[in-house]
Amino acid sequence: ELDRDEIDFSLEVTSAGATSPLEHARQFKKNIGRSLEIRTTDNTKYVANLVKADDEAITLQWKAREPKPIGKGKITVKKEAVLNYNEIEQAKVKIKF
Repeated sequence: ELDRDEIDFSLEVTSAGATSPLEHARQFKKNIGRSLEIRTTDNTKYVANLVKADDEAITLQWKAREPKPIGKGKITVKKEAVLNYNEIEQAKVKIKF
């Protein structure tokens, strides 16, 4: 039994593998519906939801604010990107609290 008054200590609770990069198709398939942070081989960065994953590629979706085609202001548009696994430099699940 530890007594905080006698010995100073700290306790950290982590989830094993929660911050490990995704590397295999099966890992991407398991994380469909989650938000990912991805860096591609050409250094493009995405923070998007993983909506599809198969043996060759993944599909990401996100919302972006863009200028209206006519007039002032901005509108929210849905964006989508399909990335082959060989285009992904690093991919991590974005943990939400």
